[in-house]
Amino acid sequence: MSQTQARLREIPQVSAILEDSRIAPLLAGRRRGWVTRLVQEEVARLRESLKQGSGPILGREQLLNIAVESIVEQKDALLRPASRRVLNGTGVVVHTNLGRSNFPPEAVQAAQISAQFNSDLEYDLAAGTRGHRGRSVEEKAALLTGAEDALIVNNNAAAVWLAVRYLSRGGRVVLSRGEVVAIGGSFRMHEILAETGCTLVEIGTTNRTSLEDYRRALEPGTTVLKVHRSNFVVKGFTEDVELPELAQLCRDAESTLVYDAGSGALYPFEDLGLPAGERMLAEDVATGADLVTCSGDKLLGGCQAGVILGSRQHVAGLRRHPMRRAFRVDKTTLAALDAVLTLYLAAEDRPAIPTLDQLALTPVELEQRATRLQDELNPLAPEAWQAEVVPGHSSVGGGTYATASVESRLLLWTGPRAELEACHQHLRAGNPALVGRMNQEGLAVDVRTITDEEMPLVCAAFQQAWALLAN
Repeated sequence: MSQTQARLREIPQVSAILEDSRIAPLLAGRRRGWVTRLVQEEVARLRESLKQGSGPILGREQLLNIAVESIVEQKDALLRPASRRVLNGTGVVVHTNLGRSNFPPEAVQAAQISAQFNSDLEYDLAAGTRGHRGRSVEEKAALLTGAEDALIVNNNAAAVWLAVRYLSRGGRVVLSRGEVVAIGGSFRMHEILAETGCTLVEIGTTNRTSLEDYRRALEPGTTVLKVHRSNFVVKGFTEDVELPELAQLCRDAESTLVYDAGSGALYPFEDLGLPAGERMLAEDVATGADLVTCSGDKLLGGCQAGVILGSRQHVAGLRRHPMRRAFRVDKTTLAALDAVLTLYLAAEDRPAIPTLDQLALTPVELEQRATRLQDELNPLAPEAWQAEVVPGHSSVGGGTYATASVESRLLLWTGPRAELEACHQHLRAGNPALVGRMNQEGLAVDVRTITDEEMPLVCAAFQQAWALLAN
């Protein structure tokens, strides 16, 4: 008998694991089905591991304990919330991996009420008849941007797909080679367009696309897609066509124009110290593009959604499109986005939206915040650790303002390298977790993305991590 066969013979049977005193109580009632599946999958993993393994042959009792401990750990993990709160010490304001924009309290409350209770989602209370989902929210989006009408879908990728499919009807779609973008892990513009059934016509080059390139490609019925390069820049020997002149060209050629604005802006971000030149959504709509799409989170500061802005005729056509239902949003999204748009409507100046608030923090405010954190933690730090408040730079994130940085302040820890790295690992394993910056200079927390209310949690996270280092 080979060593592999000898190892496999010791694998405990599924029935033996189910009868174990640590597993049997978990099988009560309706839990039996999924717990049994965990057991079966664990036995399969154990068998595969033993086939690939080497070393001494473990006894059946040892393997039983290994399997049971793993199953109990998996069970506990399944019964915990799938997401964990994270304290964002990275300085990336719209952090895609950490959930992008945080909701203002009004949006949180609106989403909670919508989730917990019935609402007039698709019911006209005055008439006592079926109503139109999201119309009041869409009216607010249109009013804020100067569009005749708007449609809310589940994200900007869906918005682009629906807009292009509707206007092109599967015909020719012209796109500059410099705008065949990739966003995130799986959004590639040419792949999204291929699924609309259109014939993609790429024009120009990566760095230069002229108005004449567009003119030569246009014919009546052609749709042009222009994409805002929000997550990268092209420098050097470049040429591009501005949206207003492209919109005029499309009108003259009896072609239609879709503009993907990426992260829609309803507030002038240059007022927050970011580079000028980013148009607001109202300016995009005013160019005369047939349809303008954007995200509802990111710079807008709301929830994940896609917003399509345009004429009443085109938006009405989008509402009738058979794929519109596949892209619609649920009641909590509509409620949260409604609350965010209402804040924009009600504000005399900058609305109280977390994304805007974080970007608006001044170096003086950040210095004070970082110093308070330093004063709190310094007396508790491990021996040989040193804390210093240093200048740093935050980024906007979310695929926006690719090259822009915002002056910030960091609380930088220096000390034994192994301890710093172990501490950061413990911080990420906490609840709430704390994600900071770990580089050659040390372990840093950018306080721009830590709110005043979260400061005690940051202190507690460091104390817990240091206690684990000491053990």
